[in-house]
Formats: sequence, C-alpha cells, structure tokens
Amino acid sequence: MKNMTIDEFVRKLIQYEHIEVEKFYVDENRYGEEVFVAKVELDDSENYVCPICGQKGEKHGYKEGRVKRWRSLDFSKMRFYIESELPRVRCSSCGVHAQKVPWALHDSDYTYAFELRVAWLAAKSPTNLVAKLMRIKWDTVGNCVNRIQKNVRKYVKPGKLPEKLAIDETSYKKGYKYLTTVQDLQTGEIIWAHDGYGKTVLEEFFKQYSAEELKAVKYIVGDGARYITDCAALYCPHAARCVDPYHVVEWANEALDNTRKRISKDAKKNDFRSLKTPKT
Repeated sequence: MKNMTIDEFVRKLIQYEHIEVEKFYVDENRYGEEVFVAKVELDDSENYVCPICGQKGEKHGYKEGRVKRWRSLDFSKMRFYIESELPRVRCSSCGVHAQKVPWALHDSDYTYAFELRVAWLAAKSPTNLVAKLMRIKWDTVGNCVNRIQKNVRKYVKPGKLPEKLAIDETSYKKGYKYLTTVQDLQTGEIIWAHDGYGKTVLEEFFKQYSAEELKAVKYIVGDGARYITDCAALYCPHAARCVDPYHVVEWANEALDNTRKRISKDAKKNDFRSLKTPKT
C-alpha cells in the first residue's frame, strides 16, 4: 500500500488518465455552498477533437481559453466539479464547436458518471425524488435521460464483468420511450445502457462477451420481466436469478392496497344492506 498523490487521487475520481491535474481545491458555488473542484488540463493528443464526429480538427480562436465546470458525482456530502479550459475546434465536416472532453457529452454541464446515475435512478424512482437525491432541477432529470438515450451506443463494454448485475428499464417522454440499463451492484455504477427494452435489446449486452467471460457473473438482479429471466438462463445459466428488493416491496404494497380496497368495499356494501328496511 502506498500513499496517493493529488494527481493520482483526482485521476481515480475522474477515471481518466490522460490529464494533468493543475489543482484540487475548495470553492463556493453561486448558492454559497462549499464545493470540491478539480482543475485539469487535457493531454495535447486529446485537444481539438470534434465532439460530433470525433475527428481531430483545427484550433479556432473564438472564445479560446474559456473555462468551464462540469458537475460530477458528489464527493462525500459536497458537490464535486471538474474544471478545464474548453477551446473551440474547427472541423472540416461539422463546423465550429467546443472541443470534445472525455468525461462528458457534448453540450452537457454534467459528467458521464453523473448522467448515467440519474438515468439509473429514474428507472427506479419518481422524477421529483431523483431531483431531490441528486440536488438538481426537476427538468434536468429528463434532460440527462434524453442525452443518455441519444448517446447510449457510444458507451463501450467494461473490461471485466462484475459478479453482481442489476438490470432495469425506464420509460420517459410521451409514447413510452424506454431505456435499458445494466448496473454493477458492487460499485453502484451504470456499466451499459441502450435505448429500448426487451430480450433483443438486452442480448446486445451479453453478446459482447464470450462464454468464459460471462462466467464471472454470479448474480443477476431485476424485476419479474420474462426477458431478463430468459437472457439470464441463456447466457449465464450458472448465475443466480434474483428479484430486487425494490420490486418485492412494491408488489407487497400493491397487494396490501388491493386487499384494503376490497375489504373497504365489502364493508361499505354490508353496512348499506344493514340499513335497508326489511320487507314485511
């Protein structure tokens, strides 16, 4: 075991190596709250990349040197931001845009990790609760889910499968558009996401791995959806298929509500009958 430098610590937090950490400090946001800020600089090889097509472009002088902050997952009880210069790049195909950064989607004020967490929570909880937990506005939840849905195919598979997987889907917008997510239960992080839901969609995740790699999965957690059970049996027959506690509690509450409504209805019906004047 060795002591970590600030550079190593920040790289672990951001989960990206090709950066130089200028400083890690405490600042105040516009609400007067103390926040952690990691100011970083990208390696030269990462600069002036087009955020649309991913090709290397040319430096564009307009708004050169503009500094931007991206909200990331909270560190302890404090908000955590990544700060970096965001020069503009001229792409021969896509025009002029702010250059691509490896920790966030184009035109977003939040990191990949933050938006993926919001998308996963949105699959489990009401929007107002997600907004409260993540300390963001109500409409920001929908914006995060929309960005993830539009860019899910850009996410690459994790190098090593975790032992415990959690699978779920969330609907958003009118017309019930769906997003399927796969979570590492040991770290709480979303490791894969894809638009849509069902067996065909979920198979896209499992087909990335060989039979030997899939042996690393020991537990697959999800609701009672048949397509999750079918995929688990087909690709990970050795893994235990579990129902997550969230849905167990939800189903139990629904059963209690239905029983309460039935008993209440029967009681009212019987009371009404007892008030009727008996025929003579």
